[in-house]
Amino acid sequence: MAVPIEQYPDSEQRRRIMDFIMAAGQTLLENGAEVFRVEQTMQIMARSFHLREFNVYVLSNGIFASAGTAEISEVRNIPVRTIHLGRVAQVNALSREIAAGKLTLDEAEQRLAEARKIPFPCGWMQLLAGTAGSFAFARMFGGSVGSGVAAAAAGLAVSAYLLVCQKYRLPAIFQKITGAALITFVAILVCAPLGASVSHATIGALMILTPGVAFTMGIRDYVHGDYLSGTIRMIDAVLIAGSLACGTGLVLRLYSILTGVTVL
Repeated sequence: MAVPIEQYPDSEQRRRIMDFIMAAGQTLLENGAEVFRVEQTMQIMARSFHLREFNVYVLSNGIFASAGTAEISEVRNIPVRTIHLGRVAQVNALSREIAAGKLTLDEAEQRLAEARKIPFPCGWMQLLAGTAGSFAFARMFGGSVGSGVAAAAAGLAVSAYLLVCQKYRLPAIFQKITGAALITFVAILVCAPLGASVSHATIGALMILTPGVAFTMGIRDYVHGDYLSGTIRMIDAVLIAGSLACGTGLVLRLYSILTGVTVL
């Protein structure tokens, strides 16, 4: 049975609680959780651990929090955001157990450390997802089986390319521009012998790079009144979409100049 948290923890205990809550919020934010959910979860944890006068303000790339009439304050920058809903689900489940009084601070810290170590899907699974997703999107948008095959080849190529980019920590905008260019190039190569539509193949493979999560999160932030975070996410989505357009347009233009053929 968990030992109840002291209702009036001492200064050292308050600092530990604050560090734990900030780490939990950082885990949520950097793995794709909404801003309002991060704030809500951190406030629930603070109440459950009897951290008095806890205040938190979350942006899409940072967390500001204080407790005890600002005697404890902390700021965390979250420059890199990924999507790992498994980690988000684990932290949410952890917060519910803390609220129910089932965990001590030591147990909660251990559980959080385990949640932060949940691995991403292995490389072959990401390759399979990119390939299958590209084929499905190409068919969904009205492409033939040939276009689907070309999209699958492009999706496989760009998924492998992105794994390499992540290994070397290349800038996200560079990854999107070059990834879109690679998709278009592969789609043209594969569609030529198949007599398939390059447009359907390219669009199908590009869908796996589109900023759907950023766009959706931006709208949800707007709905919950987090206008600054929503604007940041929407700008992020627009920049990614523009990068995809630049990469695709560059290859199509070069192909048209070099061959005199307009790709359809």
